[in-house]
Amino acid sequence: MTSKMSNIEVVNPTPVEMMVGSLPHSVVAHGWIPFMIVTVLALVFSVLYVVWYRSDRPRHRALGTSVIAVLGLFISLVTSILVPVDVFLISYMKNSDGSWKPWAESSEVRDSLKDSILYAYYACYSIILFFAFLLIPSNFFYHGLDPGLEEDEVEPTIGQRLCHSLKYTTLTTFMFSLLVVAGIFIPFEGTPPSNSTEWEKFEWFFSELESNQGRDLLLFLLNTLNMIGLGLLIFYTGYGVSSLPCGLIRPTRGVRTMRSSVEGQIEEIERNIREISSRHADGQVPRFEQSQLERLEQQARLLRREHRDLDQRAKTAVSRCQVILRPFQMIIGVIFSIFGFLIFLSLLLTNMDKALHSGGPFTGYTLQNSSLPNPVDILLVLAQQVFPLDYVLYTILILFLLSCSMSGIGNLGIRFCCLALYKIRAWKTPPRGLLLAVLSLMYIILAQNIIMFSIVPDYSMFGNQHYQDTVGNVTTIMKCSAKNFPEEKDNCVPSRISVLLFAFHFKAWIFGAAYYWLTWMLLAAILGGSLYSLYNLRTPQPATGEEEDLLDSDDDNDEPSTNPFD
Repeated sequence: MTSKMSNIEVVNPTPVEMMVGSLPHSVVAHGWIPFMIVTVLALVFSVLYVVWYRSDRPRHRALGTSVIAVLGLFISLVTSILVPVDVFLISYMKNSDGSWKPWAESSEVRDSLKDSILYAYYACYSIILFFAFLLIPSNFFYHGLDPGLEEDEVEPTIGQRLCHSLKYTTLTTFMFSLLVVAGIFIPFEGTPPSNSTEWEKFEWFFSELESNQGRDLLLFLLNTLNMIGLGLLIFYTGYGVSSLPCGLIRPTRGVRTMRSSVEGQIEEIERNIREISSRHADGQVPRFEQSQLERLEQQARLLRREHRDLDQRAKTAVSRCQVILRPFQMIIGVIFSIFGFLIFLSLLLTNMDKALHSGGPFTGYTLQNSSLPNPVDILLVLAQQVFPLDYVLYTILILFLLSCSMSGIGNLGIRFCCLALYKIRAWKTPPRGLLLAVLSLMYIILAQNIIMFSIVPDYSMFGNQHYQDTVGNVTTIMKCSAKNFPEEKDNCVPSRISVLLFAFHFKAWIFGAAYYWLTWMLLAAILGGSLYSLYNLRTPQPATGEEEDLLDSDDDNDEPSTNPFD
């Protein structure tokens, strides 16, 4: 019996198994169940966005493009909705009195939990890099040989499309390679020894890359994408923060208004026809006035046909619902205006705080002693006490900024150096325009994580954590924040997203300084866009479809539309 027992091997549990086994079910349920629900909603949102905006023309049907667009938008949204889970898990480690909860007393368990969150971020950001530099560009160039409207143009073969895609995708892979080389050889951890040979200096960079397990390289690539995203966020979201609520409040030229306008035009034309006919009732009409009379009669026929169409549209259920829901639309516009003002105020206060109390540009404008209150940050920290109120509010905030970005893209279109390329419209966006819109949204969502640290800095970094500050025989319960940071760093556990985005700034301060100044540019863009939107409130919004078409906007009428809402 003893010999049999001696053959039994004792397997020690891994740290991850220890973490899972020691975590109470309430932690798993409170942290990951809301995440799974919001993840499903993000997937549904991504599918609806792509289906709503993709072109319904037969020659623009591209299932692969739609799948890539859905997955790219979805994985970007997942990186944003990971943040509340991250904040909840690091906050749930501690009690309200600043002590550790029983399951989090072991540093190994805490480290395993933090590493699992960090690996989730690494996975998401790696997939985004794959989409941004390879998958989306290859599919974009694959559709670069789509035929135009000329009858003599021949449909390109799949081989020709693949060759065209491969040829131009090498440009994006070359750009990615340059960024990787820059991330390896830019000396973030210092410089190689001066007395070493050239080959030893070359080996030193790779030894540094191996020592940090490629983490600095990934963070360099991530911060580079964030810089691109902030540029797009300033352009699109800066205008969308005001254009979205003002577009809801601004009066629109509804079907009934357009019908009344057409009726007035018909009456005026008929009056002109009667005047010309009455002047020559007893004789021959001159050639000039005869041509004018024919032109007026043709205009009258066209306007009567348009009047019949508008009359039919006015009787539809959709038109009647728009009239009924118009007051609610204005109320939502007012609520969105309040959201936009709170975001502007929070960004302004945080940047002013950095200007007054940060360590300067060479520390990435990291706050040393925060003092100015932040209304949105205070609200989210208090909401964390009522589960899952903070998760709901944070998700609403993300969706609002995303909606503002979508509004900006819809109003301004896809542009490059002020050159209009595509216009993003429901059921009329060609595959290449859809891919550029989704790629822009992916960059913007990445940049939103940076902006969220200015909107809700304490919530994003520490959540609702407290620690015990003992001075002499007096113990005080202090809240973890940038203003009250303990001398012992283990007393407050920062979120993994804050470690990812800001720990790197101490090595590469240029990114933190750039984020600070780009935030000022975003504030200026919001202010300028608000003034422009308020000026446009004076005139009614034109009906959908009245604007002129942009390049490649697919507004041709050579093919019948299969849009069921037409």
